[in-house]
Amino acid sequence: MSGKENLSLEEFAIAPRKPRSTPTLSAPDQVERPVAMEVMSERATEADDVQSETSSRASKALRQMKRARMKGASHFVNVNLDRDTKRRLKLASFNLETSMQALMERAIQQYLDANGF
Repeated sequence: MSGKENLSLEEFAIAPRKPRSTPTLSAPDQVERPVAMEVMSERATEADDVQSETSSRASKALRQMKRARMKGASHFVNVNLDRDTKRRLKLASFNLETSMQALMERAIQQYLDANGF
């Protein structure tokens, strides 16, 4: 086919359109809906409710956990450590199954007690 030839619409195969189904009204105010749709929408609503309830419980528990962790901490100290010291601290915390914060607190307390502060 050359570029000059024109195609007409009749040359293309076109599928017939599906007829639209309109809902029938039994009463002026009521629209009939299939029972399956009502059940599905109720299940979806219940699933959304359960999911939102679980989500709200989880976020509440997370907030409570953060509050409990921050309850004893009233002041923060930023400490710059070289890589080797940080690696040793991290390894010690892993081997002793405690937090790096607990190790730092005990080391600082020991230092202060040893120097009379």
